[in-house]
Amino acid sequence: MSKLFNYFATAAFAAILMTGSAFGQTENSKLVGIDPEKNTVQLPNNSANPLSVKVESAKKPFQARVSVGPTGTGNSSAFLAVPAGKRLVIENVSVVGRVPEGLKLEVNFYTHYDNDGDGAGSEDIVFHRIPMTEQGVFDGTSISAFNQKMLVFADSQIGTGTYGIGAQARLNGMAPAGAFTQVQFTFSGYLEDLPSAP
Repeated sequence: MSKLFNYFATAAFAAILMTGSAFGQTENSKLVGIDPEKNTVQLPNNSANPLSVKVESAKKPFQARVSVGPTGTGNSSAFLAVPAGKRLVIENVSVVGRVPEGLKLEVNFYTHYDNDGDGAGSEDIVFHRIPMTEQGVFDGTSISAFNQKMLVFADSQIGTGTYGIGAQARLNGMAPAGAFTQVQFTFSGYLEDLPSAP
């Protein structure tokens, strides 16, 4: 019985395939084609209505560390150069501070960004304050930390001036003679080409 059923099922399937009705095709159906003379895409681009073109510069990953060693109430500073002809886009900043127990830190970094495009950098300095969070005292050293995503721009050049990142920190008092103090900054992001002068 099963052999007979298989025979009829196979014969019926073959008949359906031959007529094309299994795929919704009939004798009157037509194939659809694409006319190569009419399948082009055209965008209007003329002097009255030109297309805008933007060339994306390649992003190069960047990560660097710089440290300062404050010993009193005056700022201890360090400079991190941005490669010539580049803008550093800072996406994350991490800071760890180590000072004698009982002392606290004021921490910041500064960058320059030619926001108004005038080529004068002295007024384009921006300070970024870092709120340190105390982690505890370990072997007589007070540890504080900071880690945050952000978006900060640092131009390597504005006009004829050369710039980078300035990192600085100071204490709320004087450290004992010979005491270990350190504030370490880590900057992560990417480099892109500075825009061409107009």
